[in-house]
Amino acid sequence: MDKIRALRYFRRVSELNSFSAVAKEFDVPASSISRRIKDLEDELGVELVQRSTRHVKTSELGKLYYQRVNEVLQKLDEADELISQQKNAIKGRISISTSASYGENVLWPVLQAFQQAHPDIILDLDFSDKLVNLNLDSVDIAIRTHLGDKDRVLAKKLASTDMALVASPSYLKQLELETGKKRFSPEDIENASLIIYRTSSGIYPWHYFDDQQWHKIPTKAAFQSNSSATLLSATLNHKGLAVLPFWLIKDALETNQLIKVPTHHPVSSHESFSLELFMIYQKAKYQVPKIKACVDFIEQHLS
Repeated sequence: MDKIRALRYFRRVSELNSFSAVAKEFDVPASSISRRIKDLEDELGVELVQRSTRHVKTSELGKLYYQRVNEVLQKLDEADELISQQKNAIKGRISISTSASYGENVLWPVLQAFQQAHPDIILDLDFSDKLVNLNLDSVDIAIRTHLGDKDRVLAKKLASTDMALVASPSYLKQLELETGKKRFSPEDIENASLIIYRTSSGIYPWHYFDDQQWHKIPTKAAFQSNSSATLLSATLNHKGLAVLPFWLIKDALETNQLIKVPTHHPVSSHESFSLELFMIYQKAKYQVPKIKACVDFIEQHLS
């Protein structure tokens, strides 16, 4: 049995929960995937994958085995890349994880320029807010507002952008008529129609600053999404108030399609006036020419 190949099959089956999807990825029959994993189970004397007519599911022991196997295979892949790539050869697949808002509006144009400069690069973009563990997940570069597990990883600050509470002129006028006010309190904001960004773990709570500390605003979303483009569109179409990063709303502010909402206290979607973004990658992977080139290119254009 080719154990390395069997382990690679098992890893992907654990991630995709499908023999057919893995077979398509490796361009082999699904029966070959199942047979290799069965050989692996026979060698270990345990059931790694639970099979039924409709579903494939990793067993409890299989999940433990997957964690160890994934680490070993990642180290092997890194070693292969370091040896096989020529010093100046920048080619192959790069997996990048970033939020949809930053990825679509800021990062993607830079990556297009990088790929144009290095046509042998294959970009694999995952638009997600889910925290990643670079030591376990198959991600080369992550861009996040939180550093997460810093063990064996490097982080470079890419940006710090102001957050602004905004509305369309039409909705702001409506809010003024409803409250009889030109400047709004946290209670006024709480009772307004709110357009809120949603992450994989739920909506971002809003906060206001009273010159001493941040306080949470009880928020109930009238509209929520994990797409910044959708949130911006809803705000432009008079659906309510939104807290959005300056880089997303700059043009709309300059053309008066959106207006900063006057408040008694500053309002943000985080307990800070600005949103910081970091580029995170493994120390070992920075030695791989393609990863180093991509990291340096992103830093040069966005830091």
